[in-house]
Parts: sequence; structure tokens; C-alpha cells
Amino acid sequence: MPDVRSNALSGRQSDVLNALEDAFLAEGFRHLTIGDMAALARTSRRTIYQLGQSKDEVVVGVVDRYFNSMGKEALRRAHDTANVHDQIEAYLSASVERNRRASRQFVHDVENYLPTSHVYDRHQEIAIRELETIVRKAMERGEVTGGSPALWAEMLGAVIRHLRDPDVLDRVGATRSDALELFGRFCRRGLA
Repeated sequence: MPDVRSNALSGRQSDVLNALEDAFLAEGFRHLTIGDMAALARTSRRTIYQLGQSKDEVVVGVVDRYFNSMGKEALRRAHDTANVHDQIEAYLSASVERNRRASRQFVHDVENYLPTSHVYDRHQEIAIRELETIVRKAMERGEVTGGSPALWAEMLGAVIRHLRDPDVLDRVGATRSDALELFGRFCRRGLA
């Protein structure tokens, strides 16, 4: 079974995963069967089963690949900037852009299906640790004073976790992308 996040995938497998990611983002995934996935990716069921032994494995693989790719893009953007304010805003911008493509149904499916919710939790913890590293380096350079990198990261993480809740977003009338974009601008000023 290939690791759907790896570069060892065949070109065809990558194309199928890209098509599934696009379909999941557009309409969610909980209602899809293996046959539906094959039709959406314009491939055979056999090709889908090469990506996972069950629908659940395929879904988790596609969602994990999506968040993994987002994380790599966030790190690349953060490393391309100089100060902590730009780094955090750049880091969050990858999530802002990716989430603009995510339908409400995709967000609902990820949050309400335990295996994908756990995948999201894991990637979110990785993101919080990366933000902690950014703040730690900024403290070493004297750009941030007060508190500790772990405390800053936990505060940033608490807000990010809260913004993940669809009920919160509905209550404030914002999309996840809008909320993260505003939060990135807030971080830019708040860490000064």
C-alpha cells in the first residue's frame, strides 16, 4: 500500500489523489462510496483500492495528504520571511488559502468523522509546535519579550482550535479562511 503523502506514488496515483482531494474539498466525502470516488477520479475501483484497503483508509489518506501539503507550504512561506510578525502571518496564510477551497461540507465531514478529526488534531498540534519554534527563535533575536514560546504557542493554538469550530464561525458569520486571515493580522500586531 503506498503512502499517499509520499513522492513514491506513480503519476497516475498522484493524479487520482489530486482529483479525490478536489472532490472532497468541493462536496465532502462521507456520502461517497468507492464507486463514487472512482467515478470522480475517472479511474477504476481497483486503482482506488491501490490507495487504501477500504473507503476509510482512502479518505484518511487523502485528508492526511491535504493537511501535510498545507503544513509544508506553511513552513516554506514562514522560512521565506525575516521577522516573527511576517513569519506567523505567512505561516497562517497557507491555511487561509487552502481553506478557501474547502466547502462547508468538507469541514463538517472532517470534524464529524473521528478518523479525519484525529488526523486534523495531529496536524494542528504539529502547527502549534512550529509556531512555538517561530516564537522561540524570535525571542532569541529579541523580537518578542515576555512569556515563553510554549505559552505563546498555546495561546495561538487555543484561538486556532476555537476557530475550527463551525458553530463559532456560524455565530460570528465568518468562514474559517476569513477568521484565520484576521487572526494572522492580529498576531502581527499582538506579538510586538
